[in-house]
Amino acid sequence: MITGEIERWMVAAFIFASISVGMLGAGWAQWLEHKRRSQAMEVIKAALEAGKEPPALIYDQIKDTGQSKPPWGEVVAFSALGFGFWMAYANAAADDKTPFLVIAATMTVTALGCLALAIMRPDRGGGKDDESE
Repeated sequence: MITGEIERWMVAAFIFASISVGMLGAGWAQWLEHKRRSQAMEVIKAALEAGKEPPALIYDQIKDTGQSKPPWGEVVAFSALGFGFWMAYANAAADDKTPFLVIAATMTVTALGCLALAIMRPDRGGGKDDESE
């Protein structure tokens, strides 16, 4: 009985850690993106104050920050969650398996959907530049 409770606690800790790492990673990525936009705006401001035209590359960087990125982080997060719930399903008592199975299958399907989106996402880089030449 105690072994089962310890295993459930470990599975819950693994799931909590997976969610926490995913959220921290997303927050870190957003912060880095904010710093990059702020630096680009500072370069534009300094160039305009000096009476010069800022490089077009800076404007391209700012324009690209608003575009969505492939969901690789979601693939990792949902895969980890799915793995945790599959572990919980394998270690659960026979009467308690159904909820773990439903959640594990849902997380796995979501991870596979995010993986498909990440792999099949069209490359958005270079499309406009190629047309103008």
